[in-house]
Amino acid sequence: MKKCKVYSDGSHYIAIRPTEGSSGPRRRPPPEEPIEVEEEILPSDDPSTSCLEAIDAAPEFQQEEAEGSERAAAELAVEPDQEISIVAKRRRISTKADEFLKWYRESYGMRPEDQYDFIASKLAPYFRSERELYRYLDYKMDCKKRAEITRRIRCLRRAALHGLSYFATFTYDSKKVTEKQFEKRLLTALSNLASRKGWKYMGTWERGGDTARLHFHAILYIPEDKMTGKMEQKREYDVKKKRMVEYTENTFFQDRFGRNSFEVIDGTALTIGTAVSYIIKYIEKSGGRIICSRGMKTFIETDVDNKDVVTRLREDDDKKYILFDDFKVYLDGQELGTVTPGVLARAKMVN
Repeated sequence: MKKCKVYSDGSHYIAIRPTEGSSGPRRRPPPEEPIEVEEEILPSDDPSTSCLEAIDAAPEFQQEEAEGSERAAAELAVEPDQEISIVAKRRRISTKADEFLKWYRESYGMRPEDQYDFIASKLAPYFRSERELYRYLDYKMDCKKRAEITRRIRCLRRAALHGLSYFATFTYDSKKVTEKQFEKRLLTALSNLASRKGWKYMGTWERGGDTARLHFHAILYIPEDKMTGKMEQKREYDVKKKRMVEYTENTFFQDRFGRNSFEVIDGTALTIGTAVSYIIKYIEKSGGRIICSRGMKTFIETDVDNKDVVTRLREDDDKKYILFDDFKVYLDGQELGTVTPGVLARAKMVN
């Protein structure tokens, strides 16, 4: 079979033979009509900034409304220590899709039925009827669910194919680097380790719920004898868990950035599926993206020898075949050898 796409599901290698597509070009939906959204302007978190100053700072706020708020505040008899609560509003142009995405992320983590009702209550003013609202919301929620499943499958295949075996979390110490320096220098360090020592990584940025401190969560592949720095066991009190916890820290990243933790993906306490679920959760919650090292593709494009085929994946499907774990990889008709990390580095990788 020529030019098959081969992926790993964590247990077996699966080959997909090329087939003729019949779906035609992908149809792009028409652009949505813009809508006008009204939202509140909240005072600054800085106690030294008054509500009126926050109103004046809003570029889209109409001047006559601000003047009216000032007059209303001046007419009130307020004690020196008494706070004035003035709520102002402004209007902006948006679309239903943007508003859906905003409220979807804000409600992430709710029970499905509560999340659905929450988003419906926020989008209701922009629809003429409940039927139109629920039809639109059903479609968008279904799209998000399918996108999450597709993203999870793609990440699982990448992690399994490239042998990612560590789940790591990196944060920073404000005494060593600023947030911007940390964000730039950490990715530079990982990129250098990937090009010089063969590391592979796949991860995403996330902010802590309590402190909003920036973290980077990643799944890593580190070749034997290519570890940088030393791995040290640490023990400290975890405020959230309210108990002492043990973790493994790398001195290379600790010296440059601050606290970090490395956990081995051994298939028991921590599995590839669990590690990928962490990554997907942070992406859905923050709207971020997956950051991968160069060459982190999903499939091997190779010819498949009939002797390397075990059987069909399903009896009624002649598109997917289970391969032996030591199947041979080909590039432009030439055999590279049985599948190994070294052979993968020379093989043609595609998405």
